Amino acid sequence: MSSKTSSSRIRAPMRIGASVSSACWNRAVASVRAVAFWAAIILPLAYVPAAYGAMGFEGWSPLALIALHAACVVIGHDHDSAASRS
Repeated sequence: MSSKTSSSRIRAPMRIGASVSSACWNRAVASVRAVAFWAAIILPLAYVPAAYGAMGFEGWSPLALIALHAACVVIGHDHDSAASRS
């Protein structure tokens, strides 16, 4: 009987650690999605200077900007502002 009690005491911190780890991971994923969502909204403002070669945009930089915007759209498409506030 004492072995069952001691094993449950050992597993309790592991369960707590797993739930804390899961909560931190979920918060990190939500944060990355939120940043990607808002970056996808803001990035089109850089298209005009990139089209005219202004502000250091030269060569393949406009293509990299478009690729970055596409990546932000894909990553941030599941962002839910109501869920991230709670």
